[in-house]
Amino acid sequence: MEAFFQGKLDNFCALYAVLNAMQRTHGINHWSARKLFHAGLVGLSRDEQSWKNIVWNDTDYISEVRSFIEIINAEGTSLQYTHPFPDGKAGIEDVLKIVADWSQCDRSKGDTLWEMADGKAVVLQFKRFLPFRGAPLISHWTAVKEFSGNELRFIDSSLEKTATYALPRNGFCTCEDELKEGCLFLIDPATIYLLEAGD
Repeated sequence: MEAFFQGKLDNFCALYAVLNAMQRTHGINHWSARKLFHAGLVGLSRDEQSWKNIVWNDTDYISEVRSFIEIINAEGTSLQYTHPFPDGKAGIEDVLKIVADWSQCDRSKGDTLWEMADGKAVVLQFKRFLPFRGAPLISHWTAVKEFSGNELRFIDSSLEKTATYALPRNGFCTCEDELKEGCLFLIDPATIYLLEAGD
C-alpha cells in the first residue's frame, strides 16, 4: 500500500507553480508560501462556479493563475506578470526564447534560486499524451527552473514516480496538431506567465 501525498488528490498545481516560482522572484519560505496558498484558496472559493471548476479540474487554470496573482498582491506581496501569448499562438522557438530570457540562473550569485534568478520566473502548463489517445494523460502546471539550452528544467511539487522534471527542446510541441507518436508533450503558449517581483 502506498500512502497518499500532498497533491495526489487535489488539482492545485497551478497555485503550487506560482508559489514555487516565487522562490525565484521573492525568495519566499515555507511559511510565506503556506500563508499565500491559504489566502488563494479562500479567495478563489468566493466564486462558487469557478471554485467547482477548480476542484473538479474543469478549467485550464489560465484565469485562475491571474486571479491568484491578484490575491497575492492584495496580501501585500508585489508580484507582476506578463502574459506574452494570450491567443496561444507561438512556435517552439518563440516559447524557448522567451522562457530562456526569463529563467536564467547565474550560479556565481549564490546557492538559492532567489540569489541566482534576478527576481524573474516562468510558470506554464504542459500536457502529456499517450499515442492514439485524445485526452491528455496529465495536465500539469509547473515553474521553470532553467533552460539549459538543451532542455527546459522544472521546479516541481509532484512526488509522482513518473513526474516530468524536464523536457528536451525537441521533446514538445506548441499546438495539438503537431502531436505525434514521438512527441507526446504539449506546452500551450497561452499558459505561459512571466513573473517578477514588483516595486
